[in-house]
Amino acid sequence: MDRKIESILDALSVAVFIVDANQTIVYRNSASVSLFGTGIRTKKLAHFVPNKRCIRAVEDVLDGQDRESVDVRLQLVVPTSFRMTVVPLNTDGNRSDASAVVSFEDVSHILEAEQMRTDFVANVSHELRSPLTALYGFIETLQGPARTDKQASDRFLGLMEKEAARMARLIDDLLSLSKLQSGERYAPTEKVAINPIVERVVASLAPILDKEQASVVTDLSADLPDVFGNVDELTQVFSNLIENAAKYARVGATVFVSSAIDDKEPDMVRITVVDQGEGIAPEHIARLTERFYRIDKGRSRDKGGTGLGLAIVKHILMRHRGRLQIDSVVGQGSTFSVVLPRAL
Repeated sequence: MDRKIESILDALSVAVFIVDANQTIVYRNSASVSLFGTGIRTKKLAHFVPNKRCIRAVEDVLDGQDRESVDVRLQLVVPTSFRMTVVPLNTDGNRSDASAVVSFEDVSHILEAEQMRTDFVANVSHELRSPLTALYGFIETLQGPARTDKQASDRFLGLMEKEAARMARLIDDLLSLSKLQSGERYAPTEKVAINPIVERVVASLAPILDKEQASVVTDLSADLPDVFGNVDELTQVFSNLIENAAKYARVGATVFVSSAIDDKEPDMVRITVVDQGEGIAPEHIARLTERFYRIDKGRSRDKGGTGLGLAIVKHILMRHRGRLQIDSVVGQGSTFSVVLPRAL
């Protein structure tokens, strides 16, 4: 094969094989070596791709078909989905001299994104359907048996207000999440001070803290450097974390909020929110920032949660080039740490 063509094929991120009439590999590019491992060129394609559908598609093209395409999942280091495409290379009609180009495009990320979209739509539909179903039930009751029962009417109207507020919060969170995801590539450029944001959040949460019988103790470093950030988005981060700490802590518990330059990373600022709750089992921690993931669905809904709060926190911090760190001990409580790069 011409050296220039080999260089072009080696530059591709798609795995490419060229096989002869016996499906023996006569050429493979660098991407195919990375994906399927090393091996001598005289081996059969089936040695690297032991899949009957793939081998049959190559056979059909060698027998005269113009083009074949097969979606297949292969067990490599991890199960990986590919779109295999086969096109004839030698078109003179002589089967004994036939050859074909076989390419493998990794489409795992496309299928995973589609699955995520499907799951997301299903979750949103479920989360909206539940309060809507409740509202329809309340309305039907108020139009029927409870039409003249003032006590029942007051109770049902209160429940309807609660369900309507829940839907409003869900829609607001969905819009926030969508906006954040569309702007994640663009980091904030404005310098902001963290401590005043935390202080304002704590003050604004006073009614919720009173309701939950919780208190907040702050230990904010006086010489904390500024960060590049968006005040409204960072306010949303700390509101979510401190409110969650108060809602899910034990009655009468204290939430501790501190800020300081990170001990291990001097170019980072660390803000920690420590609760005195029940703690989180290790198997849940990695999934807490997934959309609609809840450890206790019933309790979360009772507390007014939408299941999107920590997902929003994660995406805000991604836009700020920071991160969320979660540490927890069951029975003792949890620590949520926000780590942000300081504005140098």
